[in-house]
Amino acid sequence: MKRALDFRSSQLGYPLLVLKLQRYVLIMRLEKNEKFTLNPGWRILFSEMNLPVGETLRRAGLSPRLFEKLPVTLDAASFFRFWKAMEKAGNDLEIPILMAKSLDVEVFSPPLYSAVCSHNLRQAAERIRRYKALMGPITLDIEDTPKQLKIIWRWPLHLEPPLGFLLADMLFWVYLARKCTRFNIAPREVTVPILPSSLTDYLDYLGAPLTRADEVSLTFSGTDAELDFLSSNDAIWSAFEPKLRDQLAELQSGTSVTDQVRIALMRAIPAGTATASHVAETLSITTRTLQRRLQTEGASFKSVLNATRADLARHYLTTSTLPLYEISFLIGYKEPSSFNRAFREWEGMTPEEFRNC
Repeated sequence: MKRALDFRSSQLGYPLLVLKLQRYVLIMRLEKNEKFTLNPGWRILFSEMNLPVGETLRRAGLSPRLFEKLPVTLDAASFFRFWKAMEKAGNDLEIPILMAKSLDVEVFSPPLYSAVCSHNLRQAAERIRRYKALMGPITLDIEDTPKQLKIIWRWPLHLEPPLGFLLADMLFWVYLARKCTRFNIAPREVTVPILPSSLTDYLDYLGAPLTRADEVSLTFSGTDAELDFLSSNDAIWSAFEPKLRDQLAELQSGTSVTDQVRIALMRAIPAGTATASHVAETLSITTRTLQRRLQTEGASFKSVLNATRADLARHYLTTSTLPLYEISFLIGYKEPSSFNRAFREWEGMTPEEFRNC
């Protein structure tokens, strides 16, 4: 484990390691959906990209007739093998670029097609964020301000999705913005931890350079995020939403509300949005419903928030050499003195005493 952490620290930067540990080290014990869905649109994509289906599937250790049974679900390891086999089948081609140029709305799954029916990119981002769990364990954080719309990709630390997969997902958003507005929208900023080899190809498609940074993110201007989608259709959305809501509820049914709140808090605490209203919105319920459901499990939002902070604090104190003031900040306390008081209540000792035990 130590060697793996050292590798990530040297390759991607220590801040990335810290953020990922904070957001995902406990999430990986809670999230249950680590499967990816291949919908029937993959048949069209492979045809448009002129890639050999059977050879790719065999190389990935999958049945060469798998595409005859779509939709199917694959565990994360199988899906990532499939992706890497697709990259090998493309030889020197940049698969994310090729895929983006081959996209059409007919290949979209229902959660993605729901974005096409939105009124603008802001609404599309919120809809996909809410239902992206139906497509796999890669989730999205949305930072929406009047000046910009920032989409940030998150995943459990142990999954390590291929860079090409993440780039393809990012290019999808640029395609969506252009296709639905009929404007040649270019993102304001694109960041990835490791730059791809063919930077020129991505610059040509995106209209913006890729920058090396700790997180995988895509930022659009507030003006572009507000542009009307010519494809907006409330009637189709009304037909889609109940089924999507039911599928999401079924996916979450095996997880207690308390655990769902802890998962949401892992993402909300570092963003400074660890409020009951924000978490309720993340879970697509009202704040009142959230409190009521927690109460039926013998918990409250405050108790879950404190327990989550305590778990994170113990983790940092036992697995890192981070200064106490940094740990305080990472778990949502503005002042180290507040962190010290809270930790005494949790453990009956100071954070420093706990670390030295």
